[in-house]
Amino acid sequence: MLPTNPTTYFSANGWYDTLLYPFKWITSWLVAGIHKLLTLIGFPSGPGVTWVLTIVLLTIFVRVCILPLYIRQIRSARGTAMIAPKMQEIRAKYKGRTDPVSKQQMSQETMALYREYGVNPMASCFPMLVQLPVLAGLYRLLYQISFIKTQPELAIGGIDADLAHQMDTSQLFGLNLSDTYFSNPDSHTFIFLFTIVYAGLMFFQQFLMVKYNMDPKNQQQARMMKVMMWVFPIMMVPVGFVMQVGLLIYMVTTMLISFIQQVFVLFFLPTPGGRAHDAMMKRNRNKFAEYEKEQLALLERELFDLDADMTDVAKAQKVALKAKVKGKDGDPFENVEDGEKLRRALEVYNRIQGDVRTRAQELELEPKPVKPRKQGRFAKMMEEQQRKQMGKAAPTSPSAVNTPTTRNQAAQPKRTTRAQRVSAPTELTPEELEKRRQARRQKANKPAGNKKNRK
Repeated sequence: MLPTNPTTYFSANGWYDTLLYPFKWITSWLVAGIHKLLTLIGFPSGPGVTWVLTIVLLTIFVRVCILPLYIRQIRSARGTAMIAPKMQEIRAKYKGRTDPVSKQQMSQETMALYREYGVNPMASCFPMLVQLPVLAGLYRLLYQISFIKTQPELAIGGIDADLAHQMDTSQLFGLNLSDTYFSNPDSHTFIFLFTIVYAGLMFFQQFLMVKYNMDPKNQQQARMMKVMMWVFPIMMVPVGFVMQVGLLIYMVTTMLISFIQQVFVLFFLPTPGGRAHDAMMKRNRNKFAEYEKEQLALLERELFDLDADMTDVAKAQKVALKAKVKGKDGDPFENVEDGEKLRRALEVYNRIQGDVRTRAQELELEPKPVKPRKQGRFAKMMEEQQRKQMGKAAPTSPSAVNTPTTRNQAAQPKRTTRAQRVSAPTELTPEELEKRRQARRQKANKPAGNKKNRK
């Protein structure tokens, strides 16, 4: 992976390119491999449109690779929206409690909620973190191809001097892929238009998410997303002027694919509480109504074939319930009149009702049974941090263990009621209880005295 002469490479490229070398090496092999594949299927070799298509296919390849992370990000966002009410209950439960025990209990309940719904707060960062190395590697690779074609010792991965020459002289609308706004005056119009297209797609994507895929009750998140909707596209306009033509092609293609994915999310995986989710639930209710109608018709046909009806199903349910309550083992329909018909009618009814319930869960009209999830790396990291914090707060010497501590006013009730004291179990003997009663009577009958005398 390292260059043949690291000293020469470092002196020619600097510390930044040396640090990015592994990412440039991977990116160069991806670019060379995709270009080779295009030439094998009939596209022309050498400078030309093949290198433009190579960058487009590189973008698609990267987006396909991070698709599982993107789906995980969307599901985590939906899970976060679903558990928002429960998170508010946990915060209200531990509000005002600052002792270590309460903090640990709150963290444990929060992590248990995350595991139950498969939520990872860090999931939203994964797609961007994966794309940044490829973006940085392609940026520096396009910057250095003019040097690689004249200095073969600076070759990176699959890009040698010959491929660097082809890539550098490839043009789109008369512009080289390595041209920037400041290196070629003829590129001003093209780069300006591509930058505006990129910023416009980013703005429109954020606009759709804010308007259709966000719970309006979450005012804080809504305000933050509205600010991002304007700030990020405006920030990208000056950044586009320092990028090469090839990198702008990569970024515009990335944003176009991201926009298509956003439309897919709005239609199939919207966040609960948003307008897109309401529209999806309306479609799902219509689908479920049609499915339920079909299943009811199927139930009537199968019961008719058994010479039974819903009255027989109700009778079979009563027989099965009665046997279950009495704890009878064996066949509950064994000594019942028409027992075989009742059994088969109940089996048909339960099967079809199970299919209807499963369909309702698939369409999110009923909650799905929660499956135990494997503890993720984020949850393990949080629990390990909690153990370290509790270990620091715990006493380390025997004398510290026996030292009386102040009572936690937030975690414990201030006093118990008379009913609680009466119902509380006690281990005192009747003689000890009588002594305590007499002491309380003497204290109550003792005169209070004068305040001056007490002074």
